[in-house]
Amino acid sequence: MEQVVNTKARCKRTRFALLWMKLAEEPFVVLYGLLHFILRKDLGATALHLSLFAMLRPVMALFSFYWGANLFQRRDKLLTNLMGAWFLGRCPFLLLPWIDSIWYVIFVAAMYQLFHRAGMPALMEILKVNVAKETREKAYTRYFVMSFLESILLGLTIGTIISGMGWKPLFFIATLISMSSILLQMRIPLNLPKKIEIPEQPSWKERLIKPWQESFALMRRRPDFADFQWSFMIGGVGLMVIAPALPIYFADHLLIEHSTLAYARTILMGIGVALSAQLWRKGLKTIVPQQLCIYILCGFALFPLLLLFAGSSLFWLHTAFLFYGIAQAGSHLLWNLSGTLFAPDEDSSRFTSTNILMVGLRGLVGPLLGGFLCNLFGVQVTLLLGFTITLSGTFFLLRRRALKTA
Repeated sequence: MEQVVNTKARCKRTRFALLWMKLAEEPFVVLYGLLHFILRKDLGATALHLSLFAMLRPVMALFSFYWGANLFQRRDKLLTNLMGAWFLGRCPFLLLPWIDSIWYVIFVAAMYQLFHRAGMPALMEILKVNVAKETREKAYTRYFVMSFLESILLGLTIGTIISGMGWKPLFFIATLISMSSILLQMRIPLNLPKKIEIPEQPSWKERLIKPWQESFALMRRRPDFADFQWSFMIGGVGLMVIAPALPIYFADHLLIEHSTLAYARTILMGIGVALSAQLWRKGLKTIVPQQLCIYILCGFALFPLLLLFAGSSLFWLHTAFLFYGIAQAGSHLLWNLSGTLFAPDEDSSRFTSTNILMVGLRGLVGPLLGGFLCNLFGVQVTLLLGFTITLSGTFFLLRRRALKTA
C-alpha cells in the first residue's frame, strides 16, 4: 500500500511541475517567437544575422545532444540535468535591458536553444519513470493545449505592451517567471536505487564519438525509427530554408507591425493547436508515428504556400498560421513523445537524444541555404522552395512504405 501511495505522490508532483513549467514558460516563449521579427524591424538585422539566428535552434542541438547523451549511464543526474539546463538557458536574458547589441541577442538566443533541448531527454525520462503511459500522454497534451490557450490571451495584448513598454523589460519579467519552474523541479521525487554505481568515466574521445555511434547504431537497429527521422530531416530542412525569409517578408514586403504578427502567431496559431491537439493525441494511440509524420509535414508545407498569398490579403497570413498551429500541435507531441513511443520497454533518452542530434544536422544546411536563396532569388522564391522541400518529406515516407509492401 505504501508503494502505491508513493507512486501516486510521484505522479502528482511530476504532473504539477510539468503544468507549471508549461504555463510559466509561455510568456517567455511568446516573446521569443517574435524575436526574429524584432531583430529585423527594431534592430535592423541583415540577412546574415537572420540566417545565423535561424541556425541557432538546430545547430545548438548538436551541443544539446552531448548534455543528455550520458543519462543512460547516470540515472542519478536526471533532476540536476533538467534544472541546470533550465537555469542556464534563461539567465542570460536577464541582462537584455542593459545591453544593446544584435550579437548579444543572438548569443542569448543561442544559450536558450542549447539548453532548452539539452534538458529534454531528462524531462521525458522523468515523465516515463513517474507517470504511466496513458496518464502521461493525456497530461502532456492537456498542458500543451493550456499553454497555447495562454498564448492566445497573451497575443491580445503583447503587441500593444511592446509598443508601450518595449520588448527588453518584457523579456526580463518573462524570464523571471519562467525560472520559477526550477523551484518545483527541485521537489520532483524519483524512485532510484539507494545505491547507485557510478560508472568509470570515459575518455574525451569516447564522450565525443560514442553518442554519435550509439545514435546511428540505434537507427540501423530500428528501421522504423530511421524512417521517422529521415522524413523529419527532409521536412525540417524545408522549414529551416524559409526561416531567414520570414522576418524579411513580414517586415519589408507585408509591412506589418508587432501587434499584427503577434495576433497571427499567438492567437491563430494557438487556435490551431487547441483545436487539433486532442485529435493528434488520439492519433498517437491508433496511428503509427510514420503515418502521423506524413500528415504533419503536409500541414507544415501549406504554411509557406499560403504566405505567398498574404500580399493580397492578410487573411492568408492568418490562415497560414492557423495551419501551422495544427501541424505544430502534432509535431510537438510526436517529436517530444516519440522516444517513449518507440521505446516502450527501453530507455527513452537514447531515442530523444537522437531526435536532438538529427535536428542539429539539418540545421547545418537549412538556414544558410535559405539565406543564400533569399539573396539570390528573393523571399518569394525561397518560400516556394521551402514548400517543395517540406512536402518531399511525405513522398519519402510514402515511397518507403510502398517498397516495404511491394
